[in-house]
Amino acid sequence: MKYRVIAASILILMGAFFQSTVLEHIEILNIRPNLLIVLMVIVSLLRSPVESAAMALLFGLTLDVLMGKTLGWYALLFFLVSIPISLINEKLYRDKILVLLTLTLGSSVFVEFMFFIIVFMFRGYEYLPFIFWTVIIPEAIYNCILILPLFKPVATVYNFLDKIDRRRNRLAA
Repeated sequence: MKYRVIAASILILMGAFFQSTVLEHIEILNIRPNLLIVLMVIVSLLRSPVESAAMALLFGLTLDVLMGKTLGWYALLFFLVSIPISLINEKLYRDKILVLLTLTLGSSVFVEFMFFIIVFMFRGYEYLPFIFWTVIIPEAIYNCILILPLFKPVATVYNFLDKIDRRRNRLAA
């Protein structure tokens, strides 16, 4: 169990580090990917609903802290997106590219659209089609590209942790 907590902490810290440093310099048309959404989708595909919901809350709180404007909106949105993905993850072929791209595109569009609705629409900002086509859709496509090289390494780490847990449980019994 302590290996899982350590691995989750490292994953969150690495995601926050790369989101705030490296990805700041990899902008295309003033749009940068959201690594924490990508990691949330990966964890939701690989883990149980409880574990993925807890990780999604932590990813969301990390992104809220990095954004610095509001606290809790991304955590709530990540939580709401991760639960349906983790509930259907057993029925999906997780390694298939189409599944990864579809879930990442849908999650990115939903999270960013709802965040826009929550934050900007209450302030009277009315340019929804402009924001949708110039910010939300390109960021979602960028996230889809980013999930392809990240899924295998994270899945390998989680498979290794599962193997350690199975070995420990077999020896303890």
